[in-house]
Amino acid sequence: MITGGKVNLFTREQADLMREAIWNSDEELNTLDPMVGKIVNYLTFAIKTLDGKHIGVCGVYNFDARDGQIGIRIGDKNYWGKGYGTDAISALVNYCLTTLGIARIWLKVLPTNARAIRCYEKSGFTKCGKVVYDGIEFVTMEIRR
Repeated sequence: MITGGKVNLFTREQADLMREAIWNSDEELNTLDPMVGKIVNYLTFAIKTLDGKHIGVCGVYNFDARDGQIGIRIGDKNYWGKGYGTDAISALVNYCLTTLGIARIWLKVLPTNARAIRCYEKSGFTKCGKVVYDGIEFVTMEIRR
C-alpha cells in the first residue's frame, strides 16, 4: 500500500477491475483519456479513499531507472475536483522517485483537460513539450528527481 493524505494506493483486486470496466465504457472519461487500453508494461494501483471506497486507478508505464510515464483516472466523478487526484499523483510520484528510483517522470495530457493540468502542476509537474499519438495532440509534462 502507498499512502497519501486523502487516498491510499492498493494492488488492484477483482472487484476493482469490474468497476474499472464500467469506467472504461464511460464516453466522457474516454474523451478525457483516449489512450486507455493502448499501454503495455505497467504497474498499476487502485485508488481508494481512506474509508476504502474505490474511486480510480493510476500507474507507471514503460519505466526504467531513467524515466517512466504515469497516468491516472478518477473514474468516480463524485470525487472530481476535490483533491483526490492530486493526492494520488503526489503519492505515486513519491513512490516512483523513492522506491523505484526513477530519475524523470513524465505524462501526457490533452490540452483541453484543464482540471488534470492543474492537478499535475500542483504535484510539481511542469510543461515540457507536445507530442502527437494517433493524430491526437497532447501536452507533455515532467518532474525530475
